[in-house]
Amino acid sequence: MSFEKIRLRFGRSFRRGDRVICEGRPGTITGTTFPHVRVRFDGRQISVPCDPCELHVGAAPIATLSALVPQPS
Repeated sequence: MSFEKIRLRFGRSFRRGDRVICEGRPGTITGTTFPHVRVRFDGRQISVPCDPCELHVGAAPIATLSALVPQPS
């Protein structure tokens, strides 16, 4: 299934290379597999199929070390 068919069926527009978040995990769209959008999650080498209705398009936040270390009060 192409991105155009996914847009027509689900009413959602995607493009290869879009940054998305699925179930709280950031990743990049790599293609389609009927009727899913394939996403390569950050830190992984292989893309996996995801339901188009569960994807949130936009710049995924990148955690920094300073965000993970507790700040003194």
